[in-house]
Amino acid sequence: MNMASRFRVFFTSCLAAFMVLSCENPTKKTKIGRDTPPGTEQSAEVNLEGIALMYKYKCAICHGENGVSVMKDAPNLVTTEYNMEERVAIIMNGKGTMPPQKDVLDMPTIRGLAVYIDSLK
Repeated sequence: MNMASRFRVFFTSCLAAFMVLSCENPTKKTKIGRDTPPGTEQSAEVNLEGIALMYKYKCAICHGENGVSVMKDAPNLVTTEYNMEERVAIIMNGKGTMPPQKDVLDMPTIRGLAVYIDSLK
């Protein structure tokens, strides 16, 4: 095996490991912003810097840092025409190859991600 082939195998292995390790344990909750009483999630304030960091950590691997997809099956978030509630539903329940996040992220974070994604346009 020549050096170029070894590098490709190494690079592909590292990329696969990174993708697997970037998936969180679905039983772990991530909190960003402040706790809100049940039923007030829509108006909850969130830490936008934290949301941008969460996007980079959880979403950018497929959707790109600017919302322009880097994976074949990931939609380009800059050109999608979803409204806020549709975005929230997709983040919560997943769609296509995207896994659901409702058991991983809290509602203020999910709504914050939807707002952040909308700002990428």
